[in-house]
Amino acid sequence: MTRAEPVKKMPKDASALLRVFLPFYAIHCVEQVYFVYGASLARYDFSPQAIGWILGIFFMAVMASRTFGGWAIENFGVRRTLEWSSVASFAGCMMLYFKTVFAALLLGRILAGVAFGVYTMALFSYQAITTSETKRGRDFAIVVCGGILPMATISPIGEWLLVGSMENIFLGIGPILSVACWNLGRKIDIPARGAKKEVGGEHWGTYRELLSSRNFIFLVATGILISIVDAFVVSISMLAVERGIMTSYFMVSSSAVAVLVRGAGAKILNRLPRAKVIAPCGVIMAGAALFLALVPTNASFLIGGLITGIGIGAAWPLYHALLSDMLDVPLRPKGTAVALLFYDLGWFLTPLLVGYASPLLGIANTFGAISIFAIILLTLLQFLFWMPYKHHDKA
Repeated sequence: MTRAEPVKKMPKDASALLRVFLPFYAIHCVEQVYFVYGASLARYDFSPQAIGWILGIFFMAVMASRTFGGWAIENFGVRRTLEWSSVASFAGCMMLYFKTVFAALLLGRILAGVAFGVYTMALFSYQAITTSETKRGRDFAIVVCGGILPMATISPIGEWLLVGSMENIFLGIGPILSVACWNLGRKIDIPARGAKKEVGGEHWGTYRELLSSRNFIFLVATGILISIVDAFVVSISMLAVERGIMTSYFMVSSSAVAVLVRGAGAKILNRLPRAKVIAPCGVIMAGAALFLALVPTNASFLIGGLITGIGIGAAWPLYHALLSDMLDVPLRPKGTAVALLFYDLGWFLTPLLVGYASPLLGIANTFGAISIFAIILLTLLQFLFWMPYKHHDKA
């Protein structure tokens, strides 16, 4: 008898990358399964404005949690932060079983949003601490694929359950995934206590210095506009139901292209002139949303998703890379937190804008109006700031 060959172990680098990718994917599944829930809330006689608050308050909570997340990581370490935020996510998702109680739904979404914001910050901190500088760009591009894959996996499953009148099973997805996040978070163990106040012999920069940077202000303004059109995905199910179209045509196609751009195109993204293409990424996404508003067919949702995927896939990695390009090292920690906070603002504003404007304009016209607004402002930013911008002009 020949002796069985030993099973080859996964390379250390791949194992470490998977350790971050899996919880990142799981927590984004918790977030994105509810992208298809807006139309179902209308069955309980919630007004469009109320639905806008239920969907959008999650992202306001994410935004508000950013500075708290940094404090938690410094004081409790990454693993405990991941564990406790998973518990909060579980509690928030369970509260959605109070289907007709607006206050309970709102509180549940707030809890889940805070949990999401803190959990993702802890993962980013862990990756920044443990990944070598030479591999950080590649690893970040791969990990953030986990933030877009749920639209092609968990969102279609959720829509299928809702269409099949299995709402109670649908509502169980969030709590189950939160337990998975807790279990995956326990495998990440690194103490992150007592963050140093100095780096490279210099004191960390102040918020006053950060906000006095013209470059940073324009980057944040661009990020808000991109996030507004990016966040159309939260309300896309309402447009699809009005047209009698499956939301999954858009979800799956945009997710697949975005993963392709971030994964296979990671080296190309590194070579692009980031400052020159960040605003056009937003224009591409806004143009796709305008196309969806004007052309009500399954084919348009598929094509619109493909086009959106290009913008989504490139915009997020480019936005993060530009932060490092524009800011000196002492300003980067605070710059990252503030930039993420303002990027979250768009995800809060869009559901509210759709909720309040759609009764007057109709959902399709609301999508169109917001898209045109974003296209105009992003085009102005492109010609007034990004085209003249030079890489060496740091704060």
